[in-house]
Amino acid sequence: MRRSEENRAMQAELLYTACAVTCLAMAGVTISGTAVAAEQGGPASPRFTLVFGGSAVEDKQTGLVWEQEPDRFHGTWTEAAAHCREKVVGGQSGWRIPAVKELSTLMDSAQRDPALPAGHPFSNVKSAIYWTGTPSATDDMVAWHVSFFTGEAVTDQKSQTRRAWCVREGPVPNPR
Repeated sequence: MRRSEENRAMQAELLYTACAVTCLAMAGVTISGTAVAAEQGGPASPRFTLVFGGSAVEDKQTGLVWEQEPDRFHGTWTEAAAHCREKVVGGQSGWRIPAVKELSTLMDSAQRDPALPAGHPFSNVKSAIYWTGTPSATDDMVAWHVSFFTGEAVTDQKSQTRRAWCVREGPVPNPR
């Protein structure tokens, strides 16, 4: 019985992947090597490139490198910062929680649920609230977070639990 449940789960995952690739193609998204670009009425202009074996995404617009798939972490502001500091993604350390301005650069106000640019290469981005590393300038008990449902940045108590999407500085180190 357990084997058939695992098979059904694997088939569902494969079907989901096939549908995602088809949807990307229908939306005019080109996947070539490690570059992902959305066609926008002219030649492809890839903003995002998969790096570290596909486990991270370099944003050519900002020079930042993001986790390709934020994990299911939920924690307080302090826990989120520690979570990112301790992370190793694609064999790379040096991750941190992003500043509110950095996380907001991923937002597309024309999109909702999640409020990310069309053709983005990220997966498992929940329309939830993600912590930033930016504390409030007026209240040391409060920090900024960003809603990926609406794209809005607001403040809340640091003791609340939120998701974390870790980032690191670019450029990507050259392989040796």
